[in-house]
Amino acid sequence: MKAAWPLGRFLVPVFGACLLPVVTLCGACPLATAASPSAPADSLVTQQFFCYAGLGHHECLQNIAKLRAELLRYSADLPRHWNWVIVGAEAWQSVVLKLRVDRRSPAFTAIEARETFLEEALFLPKSARTVDLARNFRAPLDQLLTLAVSHELGHAICDGGDEAIANRVSDQLRNGEKIDCSETRNSLTPIEELYLRRRFPPLPSR
Repeated sequence: MKAAWPLGRFLVPVFGACLLPVVTLCGACPLATAASPSAPADSLVTQQFFCYAGLGHHECLQNIAKLRAELLRYSADLPRHWNWVIVGAEAWQSVVLKLRVDRRSPAFTAIEARETFLEEALFLPKSARTVDLARNFRAPLDQLLTLAVSHELGHAICDGGDEAIANRVSDQLRNGEKIDCSETRNSLTPIEELYLRRRFPPLPSR
């Protein structure tokens, strides 16, 4: 899901000083946890990872390891200098409400800020929210993270793009095919239909 406005300007009031990169550890910041994975792969050197709200040190490490494993599959196509933020399950709804993002979505990307946000539920083996997501996206539980990451990469790689383009690029990434960001009209998949049903309020006039 692509955020429909320059999201970076909203991040400071929402996350404040408690959003930290995983290469640091902040004991004085109760809402954020960070950890440092050892020996990062060279292909991910320009990717930064963050944990926010409700994630303990161990959970943060585990989720980041899963995310890094997903990204390594697409290392040749990754956008440079990109930030990945994992948000705790209990905090996700308040975050998407504050940022006016469709709360049904488990992930969204802010193109101008070069940031992708992922709900913790994507990393959980089974929870009520995970089951709901699997039902909505008509996807196996163990494929939710793969689908979400590859879809958001579709937005990132194509510098935005609509949901149809992001879904096509998602398929191309997962199938090892050449990336095509051109605009074409194809039939909608279930995941695409759900994303396209989102509604954003208009931006305030300047």
